[in-house]
Amino acid sequence: YDATRDDIDPMAVAEYRRLRAEANPGAEELAYGDDDLLEAICALKRVNGDLRPTLAGIVLFGKSLALRRLMPALRIDYIRVPGTQWVEDPDDRFVTTLDLRKPLLLALRQMQNTILDELPKGFRLDDGELQSRQEPLLPRKVIREALANATMHRSYQIHSLVQILRYSTCIR
Repeated sequence: YDATRDDIDPMAVAEYRRLRAEANPGAEELAYGDDDLLEAICALKRVNGDLRPTLAGIVLFGKSLALRRLMPALRIDYIRVPGTQWVEDPDDRFVTTLDLRKPLLLALRQMQNTILDELPKGFRLDDGELQSRQEPLLPRKVIREALANATMHRSYQIHSLVQILRYSTCIR
């Protein structure tokens, strides 16, 4: 109820436009202004004549400050744990931690890139190519789908975080 139109991050709206144009360059809503676009996808709704963000609008497009103010537990934590168990050495549990408090449209790409950067890479030399490529052993699609499932299939009415644990042998 405390959210206002000013709580929407323009960079997240631009990212939505980029992703939508990538999926369907002729999408009708790409011609709309930002307010009309956000209202058309139910990220904004009219309340007593004013445009106000919906829950989905804040989760997907909310500025970091708005997310902290309105949904303080909404974040994605990436925790790199050495070894194969949660607590092998209680004095040195984590090598890397990253907590993201960004609109989901921006956080997912950053988290995906963070995970992919840490994964072991395989050597690939396509037929007819002179230069090899190094690609993560897990396809980008797999990481993207796991992140989408972790963030989409949850209740945003319950204030909790998404936690990704990266052990030396697996990701949970």
